[in-house]
Amino acid sequence: MIKQNKWPSKKQWLQFFRILGKKERIFFGLLFVIFITSLSICLHSFYIDNTIIVPANYGHIKEGVVGQPQLINPLYSSISDTDKDLVELIFSGLMKYNGQGEIVPDLISNYTVENGGRNIVFSIKENVKWHDGTPLTIDDVIFTIELVQKTEYSSPLRTNWLGVEIEKMSEYDALLTLRQTYTGFKESLVNLKIMPKHIWEEKTFQAMTSNIQLNIFNPIGSGPYKIEKVNQNGDKTIKSIVLQRNNYYYDNPPYISRVELFFFNNEDELKRSYERGKINSASIAYHKDAQIIKMPSYYNLFLNNQRKPLDNKEIRQALTLLTQRELESPFLSSFYGLDEIEETLSFDEEQGINLLEKNGYLIKEGTRTKTIERSSGFQFTRTLQVGSNNAEVRKLQECLSENSDIYPSGTISGYFGQKTKDAVILFQEKYKEDILVPNNLTSGNGVVKASTIKKLNEVCFVVPEEEIKMSFVLKTTTHPELIKTANNIKEQWEKYGIEIEVKTYDASAIKRVITNRDFDILLFGVQLGGILEPTPFYHSSQRVDPGLNLSLYQSTKADEIIEKIRTLENEERLNALSELEALIIEDAPVIPLYAPNYHYIINKNLKGFTIEKIVDPSKRFVEINKWYIKEKRIWK
Repeated sequence: MIKQNKWPSKKQWLQFFRILGKKERIFFGLLFVIFITSLSICLHSFYIDNTIIVPANYGHIKEGVVGQPQLINPLYSSISDTDKDLVELIFSGLMKYNGQGEIVPDLISNYTVENGGRNIVFSIKENVKWHDGTPLTIDDVIFTIELVQKTEYSSPLRTNWLGVEIEKMSEYDALLTLRQTYTGFKESLVNLKIMPKHIWEEKTFQAMTSNIQLNIFNPIGSGPYKIEKVNQNGDKTIKSIVLQRNNYYYDNPPYISRVELFFFNNEDELKRSYERGKINSASIAYHKDAQIIKMPSYYNLFLNNQRKPLDNKEIRQALTLLTQRELESPFLSSFYGLDEIEETLSFDEEQGINLLEKNGYLIKEGTRTKTIERSSGFQFTRTLQVGSNNAEVRKLQECLSENSDIYPSGTISGYFGQKTKDAVILFQEKYKEDILVPNNLTSGNGVVKASTIKKLNEVCFVVPEEEIKMSFVLKTTTHPELIKTANNIKEQWEKYGIEIEVKTYDASAIKRVITNRDFDILLFGVQLGGILEPTPFYHSSQRVDPGLNLSLYQSTKADEIIEKIRTLENEERLNALSELEALIIEDAPVIPLYAPNYHYIINKNLKGFTIEKIVDPSKRFVEINKWYIKEKRIWK
């Protein structure tokens, strides 16, 4: 039996092509191409319909920043923008900002607010691990809060956690109790980055600020990135820090494999490095490649309200009226959705000068000067003559004895005798134009009457007039932009006879100036939060360090409004803020100057960055786990 092939063999296929004519072979070829093309299209369509595009795990960001890391430690990072950048990448908070600037849960999985806002019951996620693989529990949260609250640790976060109690309910649950209702407390939960108890529990207070290994080379956090390598320069300063993706990260590990931060001494060095292609993202002011991100920060002139003449509201108002500036209010109304204030102290040269002159500051030899006439506190009032014996005679003798030509004996007895009479006669003849001539006398008579009393009061026991010049020392940092601004203020005010001396300080020195409130006027930046909280800046309780009421402003009415604001929400809160804003503008404890936007150059190949406004520069990283450079397709 002969077996038959169901499918032609290779040899038979070759015979098939030989028996076809030329036109038939062309026609068959076209049919074959159409078939293959159709099959490819069908397969591609099937692939596209059944797969989706997702970010791929790939990429290395090289970002430049100005400054050196000092303490990559959540307790102290708020002092330095460089440290805040690294803490944002390495550590996690209970809450966080999303890309729209809203506060949302981070480590917290769920929470409820009870007892009129004084109690917060919350749970944290159970799948969170520290970079070393140790589970993160509620004990770490309690440990961090207690560290912040301890006086000896001097954390800048301490003020916002005073009076807050935390009670453990389980390994992942706790109860927070506030001393009083505070609707802005959520932001404190954002700013509190949790520290690992198992790492720091046995460390001393000194180690908290001096342990280089834990604060620079290997800080243990629970954030999206962890330190892989620290590259140093020859002088032991840090050239760059390489961060690698944290595969333990609980909220979807980042797509970008590595982030390397390069550190520069100033913006000029940073800019040169970017232009040479050594870094691909950075914050460079007004650079053509930068995108603008709104940020609630601005620069103020803090007027020391406890130093004369700045303790006078009208003087502060005058200085505000004589300052050309971009901002009218220190509350950044548009950022927080407040209504615009109608009554502001806009630049008004005439009104400003009028207020200065109303308060006695007139131009004298090019400088605004106030002249204060002083009185000795003693005035001659009685008629005195030979035989008088009283206290005024003693004062008369004290005055006459100042001139030995008039009263050579200089006897001060309180008794008006012949020697005193002779001295009075000489006094009368010395000032004959004022004493004798008006009374048609040619010589003195030695009797102290009206004309003589008037002249004695003019020349005896005279305290010189006091002249107070409108002269201030303006202190600021060595940052080029602030030096330029300070000199601009000096130039503006000196046109109106107000003397200004500009003094600049490095970071450590300006901190001492601020701590001691050692200034007439301070040019410094203000960083507000996502929730407008005026307490640190304007409540009288915050006039001493670490409070931020740098102008030492004190107002009972302002305190009352601020305390009310802390308990209000929504429209009521906005209305109270507007009321406070109007009061602050009127009292003029500070002069708001301008609010710089954040200029950020992003890696040209980067996708997933959608942020339009941030609370501070470090918050550009709030959704870094969503950034990506390459894409891939996966089956649905």
